[in-house]
Parts: sequence; structure tokens; C-alpha cells
Amino acid sequence: MTFAALTEEILVSRPGYVLPSTVCLPASDGPAPCVVFFAGSGPTDRDWTSPLLSGRNGSGAQLAIALQTRGVGSIRFDKVGSGVNMPKSNAPADLKMLEALSLAHYVDEVVAEFDELAGRESCGRIYLLGHSEGSIHASSAAVAKQADPRFGGLISLSGPSRSILETAIEQIRSIRLKAGDDAATVDHALAAFRAAMLIPDGPAPDLSALPEAVPIWQATHAPVQQKVARELVFADPLAALHSYWGRALVGSAANDAQVPGSDADAIFAALATDLESKTRVTITSANHVYKTEPRAPSTISPSEIVAGYADDNHPLADGLVDAIVSFVTAD
Repeated sequence: MTFAALTEEILVSRPGYVLPSTVCLPASDGPAPCVVFFAGSGPTDRDWTSPLLSGRNGSGAQLAIALQTRGVGSIRFDKVGSGVNMPKSNAPADLKMLEALSLAHYVDEVVAEFDELAGRESCGRIYLLGHSEGSIHASSAAVAKQADPRFGGLISLSGPSRSILETAIEQIRSIRLKAGDDAATVDHALAAFRAAMLIPDGPAPDLSALPEAVPIWQATHAPVQQKVARELVFADPLAALHSYWGRALVGSAANDAQVPGSDADAIFAALATDLESKTRVTITSANHVYKTEPRAPSTISPSEIVAGYADDNHPLADGLVDAIVSFVTAD
């Protein structure tokens, strides 16, 4: 059976919520491999852009289109709390949609998107791709779906291997030292921040020396999202992987300013998958969102790092699409 190329906007419904989604399917002579994308942290949307960052040229959309031209389909979506799936106001009725958020809820979102693709004749094997924090949720969903005959494998891109809290502390320390702050002062402030985070309803620490820690503190102490935020910052990203035995592609970006390649190494080692069924790749000249970036993070400013995430001047890094296509067509 021959299938025409298709790009469409749909709503994937689950009891209590919907997921605005974009489906990109290739022209093919039979069912094509398809990938569910799960975006990174916070309000990062289906295209991998965020209201916290400038630019609308997200690498999630770029990747979906590039895969479509190479014979691989995909679905990407605005998870609850991102993109057009945000509360319309701060009114209690609108904010109620965020109260259901949890680690289990995010897994349910992935499964909902998997099931949407599984219902399409043009999709063959279905793969789960998680980027950054999304790797945590995609990994848990992969464990839940690995026995499904339509399941193809897991793709982890720049996933953390340590808790988000510890990853953030390391990132903040690097930023502060790069800004010229005194190391002892920074370490003292970070120790106080870590200790305060362990107390759910404790007093706020002095974060005047750690401006980057303020959003984390606010998210984990805001009544509406405190539950899921605290689950996320303390979750062990490796826990689910010990129960995953399917095929896996674990990727890192050589010039990632947020998640080092050692995290991908730890994820790769934690997988219960046989060695011959898992692949470890490093995409050279790539930043955290797999846009082209030949410069090491230590040589450029934080504003230059962030500018490369969604502006018009950074295409996808060479090697990413090839690695994914090779993985999903090898089965």
C-alpha cells in the first residue's frame, strides 16, 4: 500500500486533558517507522521553543521535517503546561489543568501519542524520543510499552543521569564561576540552597548570589505545580532504565552547555538492554538542542549559548538525523 506525505494538526484526547499535536508522515510504499517526541523541561513546546527563551525556530520542528524527508514519521505535542496547552489565565478554573501533573501523567501523555500513531496504517514500528528532561518521561514510557508489538525502541538525547536538582546545581555553579564570582561564596550559597530544597515547606534561602536558582525555588514552592516540580527535581533518571531491555539509541551533543556527555554514558550503562541492541552516539558541533554550534560552551557567553537554541541562524547539527534514521530503519 502506498501512502502520501501528510502533515496535520490534531488533538489527542485523554480523560481530563487534550494534547495539541503535529503529525508528520512521509510518502512511503508501506508503513514507515514513526517517532513520538517528548520535549524538554518546563514550558518547552512541541517545536522545542519556550516563552523563557527568544526565537521561534525550534529544533523539534526542524527534526520532524528532516525525518519526514528521510522516510520517518513523527508526532510532537504540547504537553500540559506548554505551548497552546497552557492555562489561559491565573484563575483557579484555568490553573486546575496543572494540578493533575505528575511523573505518571507525563508517561500517560507519551502513551497517548504512541497509541495515536499505532492507530494509523501508515505507521510501522513506533519509537519514543525524549530530549533533556523529556528523556526521563520517554524512558518510563518505554518500559511501559516495550512488550507492545508495535514498539520499536527508545531514543534518549541529552538526558540527565542525575537528579534535575543536582544537574541544575552543577550548571548554576558553572555559570556563577564563569561570571567571575568567588568559588567559596558560590559553594556556600549552593549548599544552603540544596539543604532548603529538601524541606518542602521550609523558609526560602538567600538566593541573591544565585539568580539562576530562583525559578527552581519558585516552581517547587508554587502551590499549583509544587507536587510535580518536586517529583521532577528529585527523580532518579536511571531508575526506570534498569527495567528496560529494548533497543536504545543514547545521544549527547559535544558542545552541550547543560548536560555533559558523561550523563549519556551513565544512561547507556544503566540500560538492561543487551550491548548489541544499544547504540551510543555523540553529535559533534552541536549544542544542547542539537543545533549547529562549533564553539565550546566555555568559550562563549551565556547569552550566546541561549541565542543558539531557537534563532534563525542555527540549523540542525550534522549527524543527528543520520543517527536517528539509521537506528529506526535497522530493525
